Amino acid sequence: MGTKRKFKPEEDVVGTFQAYAEYNKILRTWFVAFGVGGPALFLVNDKLAGALVQAEQLRLVVVLFLAGATAQVLGAFMNKVANWYTYQSMVDADTDGGVMHKISEYFVNVFWPDIVLDLFTIGSFGYAAWLLLTVFAKA
Repeated sequence: MGTKRKFKPEEDVVGTFQAYAEYNKILRTWFVAFGVGGPALFLVNDKLAGALVQAEQLRLVVVLFLAGATAQVLGAFMNKVANWYTYQSMVDADTDGGVMHKISEYFVNVFWPDIVLDLFTIGSFGYAAWLLLTVFAKA
């Protein structure tokens, strides 16, 4: 963790974090919707599914979409658990300083897990989209 700095009175720390949290929620919602919506489209569109089956890419494309969505759900779950342990340590002194509290404190104070999951999701969706484009460019 980096060195904590003192904020100037005119800085809106809470507002900045609230904006981050809102954008994080919106991005995660879009990722999950896209990751579930992609495979759903193949289930209702026989022509689309048929072209992917013929190119032997249907299974891989569906797995890529679902893997990206799963990464986002996993990230939301990890954040939920870490924040609960952090909150619990504030209201129950017996849980303060325990192993789960220490792990949770670390997790809620770092940025890299969210970025890794977001980059994985973008990579999964990007590769799935590339496969779709190459299949339909040949059709």
